Amino acid sequence: MLSIVTINKNNRVGLQKTLNSLAQLRRSEFQWVFIDSQSTDGSIELAKTFCAASDKLISEADTGIYNAMNKGITHATQPSILFLNSGDTLSSKITSFAGLDLDSKADLYLFGFQIRNQLRKPRRNFWRYWSMPTSHQAIVYSSALLKRHQFDESYRFAADFEHYLRINRQALKIVRNFMTLIINEPYGSDAHLPKLLLEYRLALLQNGAPVWWANLVYWAKTHYLKLALKA
Repeated sequence: MLSIVTINKNNRVGLQKTLNSLAQLRRSEFQWVFIDSQSTDGSIELAKTFCAASDKLISEADTGIYNAMNKGITHATQPSILFLNSGDTLSSKITSFAGLDLDSKADLYLFGFQIRNQLRKPRRNFWRYWSMPTSHQAIVYSSALLKRHQFDESYRFAADFEHYLRINRQALKIVRNFMTLIINEPYGSDAHLPKLLLEYRLALLQNGAPVWWANLVYWAKTHYLKLALKA
């Protein structure tokens, strides 16, 4: 039914939160795929206590988060994939994955999410020309779609945005569900903001956006995100 991919690197405290939120659903039919970047803080030992027979636990060197996510896609065996990274948690309102009514014929499910005590509903798909319509971790992807179109590992910060633009260059069956699916671990400082925004601009250009629009988004996001991260 569902493969849940968790990416982790030396975040045992965050991983514990994630596993606590999944524990109540352990009897549900889901496969857990844990991709770890050689953690040394006890994350591996913790993950082993949670793993079931159908799960996959890998700890090895990688070249970044998107490389780890692509590994997770490779090892996922269920028709749908959800990325729930260490520190992110399922909403307490999710009592079973069967209740999500996932249709294997849908390419994407866009759910709501919560971050910094604010609830965000999924936006309409045209919003992708500015940003992703919902949090990356609030999207349930078709496993077949991800196996055909993996993340571009040349991006360090915005491969999820580039990926979303790229897959939408074909006709997709997208379902919006206003249910809050996950609680995002708050993203932090603006240390990588300039590089992130340059990658946003590049992703737009590589996926058919006109130069004037890519430049406008870059300029507008530069000012908007600086204010948002300080809030």
